[in-house]
Amino acid sequence: MAGRYFSRLFGCSANGMGSNDNPITSIEGDQCKKRRHYQREKKLAQHLYGQYSMALVQANSENEDRCQLVSGPLSNVPGGPTGVFVGIYDGHAGDICSQFVLDNLFNDLKTAITDQHINEVNPFTIQQAYLSTEEKFLVHARANWGQNGKLASTGSCCLSGVMHGHTLYVANAGDSRAVLARWGVGDENAEAVQLSIDCNANDAQQRDELRAEHQDDPNLLKLRNGRWLVRDRIEVTRAIGDVYLKFSEFNRFPLQARFRLQHSILRPILKAEPIVEAYQLDEHDKFVIFASNGLWGEVTNEQAVTVVRASPRSGAARALLREALVRASHRHNMQYQQLINLPLDNKRSFHDDISIVILFFDTLPEPVNIPVVELL
Repeated sequence: MAGRYFSRLFGCSANGMGSNDNPITSIEGDQCKKRRHYQREKKLAQHLYGQYSMALVQANSENEDRCQLVSGPLSNVPGGPTGVFVGIYDGHAGDICSQFVLDNLFNDLKTAITDQHINEVNPFTIQQAYLSTEEKFLVHARANWGQNGKLASTGSCCLSGVMHGHTLYVANAGDSRAVLARWGVGDENAEAVQLSIDCNANDAQQRDELRAEHQDDPNLLKLRNGRWLVRDRIEVTRAIGDVYLKFSEFNRFPLQARFRLQHSILRPILKAEPIVEAYQLDEHDKFVIFASNGLWGEVTNEQAVTVVRASPRSGAARALLREALVRASHRHNMQYQQLINLPLDNKRSFHDDISIVILFFDTLPEPVNIPVVELL
């Protein structure tokens, strides 16, 4: 295997960070306890097909987002397919499930491809990876939720992209989003193409799909303060975890009272199976933005593409992150500096955790096998 296997996890400690792993802002006080603000970035680095930029900002007292980039082998056998894997894991009700997905999903994809004895990626193998990670989390929750009731209520939206040759597969279970930017020679404006489907109850099509599958559930959806909620608890319609919305056995102590359902469920309401789309890349396709819902709540697809196109590649994810935070501060009649200096106990009222991975590609040559792993 050519090249050197590289791995980095950006956690609450900045110790051991390489020259490209730069804290955007200072971390004050005990680095593993409360911080006034927490941002990280990977300005620019190489993947098999080009370059990438990553950035993350924390809003919750516990950062519930995780993101991941792996460049290299996509199976467990020598000579198997190679490519680039991107994962955006937007946790809710804590970070237990998003961390679990980060620890398992890519390895489950490699296993699914290996078990099929194929030298390619396809939608079936991606779906199998999601379902395998879901099953592992369910087993973990059943074995341990008596000691940790949060295992029943925590979940994670899961957006992934798998780039293999000229094909980009995008799989989504939740409301994170992948947006492609494309333009031709001399084009002044870029086209923003949404590659993923938002699995969120505020989308009428998603509500119709959910109602069709649960016609015997009169308590399925509720409109509260202008937002549609599934069982009056959550907006997303697909996610890994959230086992209390899938199996009635968890609808009791030690599940926290605020998550307990008044009316039992007959079958799983949320799905872990992702919606998978395949896109054939060509010379007009310049970059893809993968990001958690915290970004898309602040900027449109077109705004995000415009910001990235106008920014230097080095630090592009950070530039997009800043744009989102500037818009969030203006929405609350604040200055940007006021917003980022808020203590974490207050920050979630103004914006969500945000994770961004931007894949750049100018040409699509045959991949060179240089394994890389990046985690945020």
